[in-house]
Amino acid sequence: MARPLIAATNGLVATQAARPPAGRHPRIPIAATHALGLTLAAGCFHAPAYSPQRSVATWHDMQSTRPGSNTPAGSRDTPSPAADDALSADQAYALALANNPELAVAEAEAEVAAAGVGVAKQIENPTVRFTNFRVDDTAGGKTGFNLGLRAPIPRPGSVHARVKQARLAADSVHSETEAARRLLRSEIDRRYARLALLRADIDELTRAAALGDARRTQLRARLERQAATQVDLALADVDHAETLEQASRVRDELALTEAELTRLIGPGPPRTFRVDANTLGARDLPLDMTRLTEQALRARPELHRAQSRVSEAQAGVYLARSEVYPWLSWAQVNYYFGASSTPAAFGFGLALDVPLFSWNRGEIKAARALVRQREAEERASVSQVASEVRDALARVERANTRVQELEATLLPRLDEAARAAEAALAAGALDPLRAGEIEARRVAARRLHLAALHDRRDALIDLELALGGPLTR
Repeated sequence: MARPLIAATNGLVATQAARPPAGRHPRIPIAATHALGLTLAAGCFHAPAYSPQRSVATWHDMQSTRPGSNTPAGSRDTPSPAADDALSADQAYALALANNPELAVAEAEAEVAAAGVGVAKQIENPTVRFTNFRVDDTAGGKTGFNLGLRAPIPRPGSVHARVKQARLAADSVHSETEAARRLLRSEIDRRYARLALLRADIDELTRAAALGDARRTQLRARLERQAATQVDLALADVDHAETLEQASRVRDELALTEAELTRLIGPGPPRTFRVDANTLGARDLPLDMTRLTEQALRARPELHRAQSRVSEAQAGVYLARSEVYPWLSWAQVNYYFGASSTPAAFGFGLALDVPLFSWNRGEIKAARALVRQREAEERASVSQVASEVRDALARVERANTRVQELEATLLPRLDEAARAAEAALAAGALDPLRAGEIEARRVAARRLHLAALHDRRDALIDLELALGGPLTR
């Protein structure tokens, strides 16, 4: 009876093999037959045919799907609103994180990059080699062949370097996803600021239309008394029509902004939006250039990505240099099966890669050049972030100066003129048309103030975008 045979060399274990009885051919195990059948079956892939109805069904599914569980932990504190509830900016952002298709693509790319770390950890499988089988020996009943187990041997540190390289690549893609989330938040905040401006502007235009209508009524009465001309009434009608046209245009812009917000949130039922009263309010925060620049350099995901790309390139240099040294590329343990085989019919083989003709200088040089390129990109990214912070801060300061000038000069002076007009009108010393003109100028000044507040809010959004996060004290 043949003894089981086991061979192990440097952690490589050969499959147990027994010497077949004399005069009998070795039979293929049933498990091997099943494995061969599974291999053949796995090779039969049939891609589904194109179907236009599939896109329609996908759209209907997206319209009815509730937000998933892929919302980051930072937004889970925001309660999920019902479909008919008006959304605040935070609620709209939480829904966009779950529903926005472009963000879903970026997150899927990050998952693919993260899965690449597991791929880099894998070591090549050993192979079973069937050699030295001769047909003429089979005719004489003297079948014999070598069965070997060959396993690759990775170079020292190469697996760790590849895993590190894949992890850095995954971090780089993850940073791009974080940048996409940050940009999505800024776009939503920008639309909400626009909604606040447009809704307040409609209110002011409604007041202006009411004042214009009152002016037309007064002019009609005076025209009947021959205290005004038809030209005065015609000009008042033109002013009133222009005000109504401006209100109609602002309503169109409001509908367009709401449509843009709906697109940012993603597929789903129609949405309505709730704008906070202090959306355009001032934020009394210290704006120090050095502190804000340091905050941006710590928080911006683009800089994380730039540093990851530098380290990834350095890992490439290590891998390129490791190819210079001689190394055993594989080791093989084999056993001879045949009529004359014995329990000691083992053998082994080694393959040594010797760099006689190529010392890999070109690849090493290219890898080092890539490191220098990534380092230059990192420095350029730092400079770009600092410039963005400087420009955004300058815009905030200019917008804030304009708001303060309006609040310190034009608005209070018009308020004083309106109070004086009201007193004079009550005493019968002021023409009512003149008082209406003063009130119309107050409406125009408040619209200028609203536009200045919106510019300042938009500048603050740009500053937060440059900082990579909200303003902190």
